Amino acid sequence: MNRKILVYAGMFFAMLVWSMSYIVIKLVYAEGMDPATLVFIRLILAAASLQIYLRIVGKIQKIRKEDLKWFLILAIFEPFFYYIGESNGLDHVSPTLGAIIIATIPIFTPFVMSVFYKEKLVRGNLLGIILSFIGVLLVVLNDQYQLDASIKGVLFMFFAVMSALGYTVIIKRLVVKYNSYTIVAYQTLLGAFLYLPLWYFTDRSNIFEVNFNPELILYIVALALLSTTVAYILFSTGIRELGAVKSNIFANLIPVFTAVMAVLAGIEELPLKKLAGVLIVIAGVYLAQSRKPFMWLPELLSSYFRKPEK
Repeated sequence: MNRKILVYAGMFFAMLVWSMSYIVIKLVYAEGMDPATLVFIRLILAAASLQIYLRIVGKIQKIRKEDLKWFLILAIFEPFFYYIGESNGLDHVSPTLGAIIIATIPIFTPFVMSVFYKEKLVRGNLLGIILSFIGVLLVVLNDQYQLDASIKGVLFMFFAVMSALGYTVIIKRLVVKYNSYTIVAYQTLLGAFLYLPLWYFTDRSNIFEVNFNPELILYIVALALLSTTVAYILFSTGIRELGAVKSNIFANLIPVFTAVMAVLAGIEELPLKKLAGVLIVIAGVYLAQSRKPFMWLPELLSSYFRKPEK
């Protein structure tokens, strides 16, 4: 039970970190850094720090030869494809809208896992997904229930969603053989090598144009160490312990946290409708974690309508 509580706490923290990253990425862009440059620096810092730390503490495992291709495919989906979609998408849409698009990952995950792994859908999972997604919509839609957004940005964000689904399919194969530290260390290292030519031929000059002040450096280090390393380690642990469908349901919390952070930062307000959405998302995530979400209901109804004994 204690282990499961730690896994849940880790998943909530990972979603909190990823929510923070949407706002921080926007702040980095405001400093003049382009998406490709930011992603490349994040991957280099994350890969180097992870390799050094894990080799010192001895938690990194040796990859079997037959699994090398799966690690490469994993890195292609995330971080390579995913960061191309996310970084470019957030350059054109708001943090909250980017978060709501990422929140569609749990909607597609059960169907993808049923195709590749024949996982059965549980009614509680489906109802939790639907309920939490309704809550997400309440959080991010305006009073007219409309969204104004760049089509280019939206397409990039959905490209990130598709990449995340591919990542989920592959990582489920690897979590049964390797610990989370090993998976994240190698996916980040391979991702950095994959991203190097893309950055070099498209955006390398930008790194010399940016003023690396202490605030900007802090933002980049936080993104590299927390968002690209710690959050991924916690998420891969969640997939191993909870399964892919339940783990991805936590992604519905990202737009909620992002909206709350935006309120705290004074960017937007949190009226009653959005507050209701926050509560609905939390209820949906809880419901999706329960295998028998309504087992208490028949007993409650029978006790209510039961005739008193004479």
